[in-house]
Amino acid sequence: MKEIVGQEIAVVSDIHGNSFALQEVLKDIKERGITTIINLGDSLYGPLDPKGTYELIVNNSIQSISGNQDRLIVENWDAKSDYITLEYVKSQLDENMLHWLQSLASDQSVNDEIYCCHASPHSDSVYLLEQLVADKVSTKNKEELDALLSHIKQGIVCCGHSHVSKIVRTAKKVIVNPGSVGLPAYDDELPIYHKMENHKPNSNYVVMKKSHDSLKLNRISVEYDFEEAASLAEQNHRDDWAKWIRTGTV
Repeated sequence: MKEIVGQEIAVVSDIHGNSFALQEVLKDIKERGITTIINLGDSLYGPLDPKGTYELIVNNSIQSISGNQDRLIVENWDAKSDYITLEYVKSQLDENMLHWLQSLASDQSVNDEIYCCHASPHSDSVYLLEQLVADKVSTKNKEELDALLSHIKQGIVCCGHSHVSKIVRTAKKVIVNPGSVGLPAYDDELPIYHKMENHKPNSNYVVMKKSHDSLKLNRISVEYDFEEAASLAEQNHRDDWAKWIRTGTV
């Protein structure tokens, strides 16, 4: 990748097969004159449009890494599961799309400036910024974050997975979670039951610009016509996804 100083970079994550949202995000990125896009994973998994999402990613030369649910698709490609959404996604993919998923690295370094992972450097399914205690989601303290990232040489760390846009500046790092393009809320039973909610249906991403002595970060919220995505989720037997997409709440 070319030198990032003075260059604007768009960081997206957690598209989850929502091509309808991604189309509007890409339109917004193009209108800003940004040509470099980094995608932090969980790109295709969801009861929506994995094929259309893949085509948008490839046709727009989006630099992507793998997320935990990208890995889930690859690991279960040849095995029948009881998960209706996983089986739906597999039914929409072809060998080229599978090979693309298989080619994705779990993390990526952008020169000596930016380190990218899906959830955290040591796991694609463990939140970096968030900690969970009895259904309460909070942010880890800055000293703990610096300890967790002590082996990462880059000063800027980009992560996704939680679907919640957040920027944390510690003594040693700037940690950027761009939020989710395609799924503004969800709940999960692991490691304990918790909810992630943005309380609105918008797509989220981040624009960063690095100069020699500063870093500018702009969190972007993009409106899109979410009803088509929500209706498709309902057609594919995921009323929960439909609600998450429409409301940004669980």
